[in-house]
Amino acid sequence: MAADDRWWGARAHLQVAAWRGRHDTVVLSPLPDRPAPGVQDIQHEVDLLTQRGVQRVLTGALHRGELAPFLDAGFIEHERLHLLRHDLLRLPEVTARIRHRRAWRRDQAEVLAIDRRAFDAFWALDAGGLDDAVRATPASRFRVSTDGPITGYAVTGRAANRGYLQRLAVDPAHHREGIGATLVADSLRWLRRTGAGVAVVNTQEHNEGALSLYLATGFVLEPHGLTVLTKQLQDGAP
Repeated sequence: MAADDRWWGARAHLQVAAWRGRHDTVVLSPLPDRPAPGVQDIQHEVDLLTQRGVQRVLTGALHRGELAPFLDAGFIEHERLHLLRHDLLRLPEVTARIRHRRAWRRDQAEVLAIDRRAFDAFWALDAGGLDDAVRATPASRFRVSTDGPITGYAVTGRAANRGYLQRLAVDPAHHREGIGATLVADSLRWLRRTGAGVAVVNTQEHNEGALSLYLATGFVLEPHGLTVLTKQLQDGAP
């Protein structure tokens, strides 16, 4: 997501991005490597967004320590996510023989179609969201699994020595074929090879299939998960 510092310049604590290309719904998140926003910072930004005609504000996935000022500014819980961690010491062994390759620009439509089938409407990515996921970290890896048509994909990122499994999706028609496990293993190998010391991933609490996959490939649940909050500013937004 691109930061929007137009109002406060270097003093900004928050970044604003359109949600799935919409102008009536935005995502508001704390800026990394900046002081945490206070309730006044958040309320000021909400007031500006209201003046611009924004109808609904969502937050990014927030850690427990980031929630209080948003809740004090009138945000409410939208969804909770599991947060998992992998120490990259013992990588998963994969027996399924599934071919991977680097994703190409021409794969975008096929990848997004898989994403829509794999996730509900709220979480499914559009082209901008996919680009954001690929560009979210200084180093990234975008791979697809294919023995003909694409059956799944993974976007992995690394910032310094920390790795992120940004996005993983497998076509529901090809579940339980080992595709997800091979993509996870590929991501973890790349992260360790390029200097990461830890990898993290999150998933919806009700997504039992994804949780089972991550646990089976060596991730462990963190004690506290993440939370997405929302605030309705005006009527009409989804």
